[in-house]
Amino acid sequence: MPAQGDLNPVPTNERHDMKKKIALLATAVMALTGCAQTPDTVRLAAHDSFAISDELIQSFEEQSGFELEIVRLGDTGSLTNQLSLTKNAPIADVVFGIDNTFQSLAIESGIAQGDWAAIDYSDVCFNYDISYFEQADLTPPSSWRDLIDPKYEGLTVVTNPRLSSPGLAFLATTFAGFETNAEVFEYWRGLRDNKVKVAGSWEDAYFVDFTRYGGEKPIVLSYASSPAAEVVDGEAQTAALRNECFRQTEYAAVLTNSPNPGGAKQFVDFLTSETFQASVAEAMYVYPAVTGVEVPRAWAEHAKPATSVLGEDLDFAANRERWLKDWSDVFDN
Repeated sequence: MPAQGDLNPVPTNERHDMKKKIALLATAVMALTGCAQTPDTVRLAAHDSFAISDELIQSFEEQSGFELEIVRLGDTGSLTNQLSLTKNAPIADVVFGIDNTFQSLAIESGIAQGDWAAIDYSDVCFNYDISYFEQADLTPPSSWRDLIDPKYEGLTVVTNPRLSSPGLAFLATTFAGFETNAEVFEYWRGLRDNKVKVAGSWEDAYFVDFTRYGGEKPIVLSYASSPAAEVVDGEAQTAALRNECFRQTEYAAVLTNSPNPGGAKQFVDFLTSETFQASVAEAMYVYPAVTGVEVPRAWAEHAKPATSVLGEDLDFAANRERWLKDWSDVFDN
């Protein structure tokens, strides 16, 4: 006789089927209500120039227990814009590569939660192809101010400040370098009339337009550290104009509404660790932001920081849109 309360027992196989159905129903309810299992992946949104070795990826994954997935979103401007547009349904958990020229826009948009961690820095300045000037028997410019000289007509490529952080850094440099807006506009018109090319991204300017890579422009907007990547048999192939540059700092942060904020925070911590910081010089040709981390010995000769910088006190949040409109009025009309 069955025990009380079990007057109509269900056969064992039917009970098993019922348990399976209940489990499937519970899984579906969890998915619909957002109560799914903890993510096992950390998705990183980064600009196209971000570089990390397979060994470092493996190190992070072993330390954290998360798999790292990298989503590349173009240059810094494109990265910032994409994350702003997807803030409420983020396409990643953490961001790397928004710099001090675009950071105020990111903060205004509310794309990140918590603190922004400084990861690296570099000085935005012009580089030139040494052999081009030797073969042309032409004296290289000594400053970005020289680029409006007719003898450098058609020789320079810069990047679009709406899309490129070096481009925006250079735009800021010109405002910091002159006392009046009229002087800035006069300089920009001089660049335009001297047939400067405006490329969409740093990658296009450097690897497509620069003469070192088969392009037609021997002067390119880049970084003071870039010549370290252009050393052949111990001889420098490029040089940087290291006076009156803009010091650019790149940051990482956990994204607002991140599906995996815990994993994102672990990755930010990994980026500031000595292990990763020791890699940034050779991997991305920038300086580590954490003090005390050594850089390659060759940098002492070929990747010296700027001798002077401009624009650190500029208010990007208050002026960006006006600056960009002014730039467009000169270069897009």
